[in-house]
Amino acid sequence: MNVFVAERRVVQGFGVLVLAVWLAGCASLGTYNPATGRKELIFISTPAEISMGQDIHAQLRQEFKMSQDAVKTARLERIGRRVAQVSDRQDYQYHFYLIEKNELNAFTVPGGNIYLFTGLLDRLASDDEIAAVLAHEIGHCSARHTIKKFQAGVGYNLLGNLLLSQLQVENQAKQVIAQGSGTVMQLVFSAYERGDEFEGDRLGIKYMHLAGYDLQAMIKTFELLERESKGPAVPLILRSHPYLKDRIVKAREEIQKIQTPTNP
Repeated sequence: MNVFVAERRVVQGFGVLVLAVWLAGCASLGTYNPATGRKELIFISTPAEISMGQDIHAQLRQEFKMSQDAVKTARLERIGRRVAQVSDRQDYQYHFYLIEKNELNAFTVPGGNIYLFTGLLDRLASDDEIAAVLAHEIGHCSARHTIKKFQAGVGYNLLGNLLLSQLQVENQAKQVIAQGSGTVMQLVFSAYERGDEFEGDRLGIKYMHLAGYDLQAMIKTFELLERESKGPAVPLILRSHPYLKDRIVKAREEIQKIQTPTNP
């Protein structure tokens, strides 16, 4: 092996070690999140996250047709705001949008913007089931899953710059968002980690309870999606959720915990 290559690999290995130690130290100094009960390392500030969300929304308006149905959009906003007001995260305002497309899907982007497709809305039988979908997405917001997914996706190079500042990360994020809809859509529809989905369900059930919705609607919504997943066309919302049966089991356990009175 060339001696210079060997030396470079040693330096790179040392850099990785330093980075790991540095990240561990930063994590211990991270911000406590009441939704997750953990300290979290977030480089992108809330104002920058809101700005990102506005830029992404502008691109989504180019990609999709936003519904002009006043009755449906008002219903979506009414239910969404009722759930959002009990969310653990209140440092920005939540916004709810209805996309005119016959697909079973819902998603959220940084800044508290939550989107539901008409194909899913029209299949949900009650306000409680709509609340179940929105509460899950609000759970992702509260747990900061969405901004962490985008933070990882912007491709900031920690190995190349161990002294990376918050401003540098935010500028890189803005540059990625400005690259074009293809990059943004890939991030928007990229899958959450398995644990994030379970946590989104747990928080969603918590917020449904606090907002006064029927918790069984979460199970009914899962069962609807499970039935749809058996057809020839798998719903878009399930393409990154291959463990729906496990989520139903855990959701039932979480509902049981909430509905079982504790001893004084």
